[in-house]
Amino acid sequence: MNAPLLDLSYLFEISFGETRYVFDVLTLFIETFPAGLNNLEKLIRETDDFDAIHKQAHTLKSSAGIIRIRNVYDDLARIDTLARTKTGKEEIIVKLDNILFNFKKALPLIQAERGRNKPTTS
Repeated sequence: MNAPLLDLSYLFEISFGETRYVFDVLTLFIETFPAGLNNLEKLIRETDDFDAIHKQAHTLKSSAGIIRIRNVYDDLARIDTLARTKTGKEEIIVKLDNILFNFKKALPLIQAERGRNKPTTS
């Protein structure tokens, strides 16, 4: 059985029911993760700077551990490992393509969840 595309259970667990916290974390993710992912893609496709690839993948893993998109954390972890050993450029590209595919599919779901948790002004 396939894992769900988006799993926010950990985020809900650490939020203790605070919708404002969920909203803020999702907002931060939407504002930062795409740029970090774009940077990772550029590093992978345009350079052989394994140190920079490792650092960028490692940074993105933190967010991917909270906002769980199918296989994204595991793929980032694999890119991180391969880049640290300066090997597996072909596998890195495959993992990147998987991440981009799943992220693109999950982003509307993340945006919708953010909307559901938007704080009401009183």
